[in-house]
Amino acid sequence: MPRTAPEIIGFHLGMDWLDVKDGVYQPSRYKTPRVYVCGDDYFCCPTAKQKLPSGFNWKLRGTEYGREIYISAAE
Repeated sequence: MPRTAPEIIGFHLGMDWLDVKDGVYQPSRYKTPRVYVCGDDYFCCPTAKQKLPSGFNWKLRGTEYGREIYISAAE
């Protein structure tokens, strides 16, 4: 069963995926892939066909369910 980005990020961080989903960052600007705010950090979990959003300093945080999770600290 395919997992959504909030589910994958939530599993990785040990958070409820609904809390991750509620933390969507500027949804009208970052549509695909979406950016999520958790604490003081930004997270993104693009599919293989999606590019990371520009304007962030993305670093690979880990991999869950075959998808890479990226983090960018708030600046």
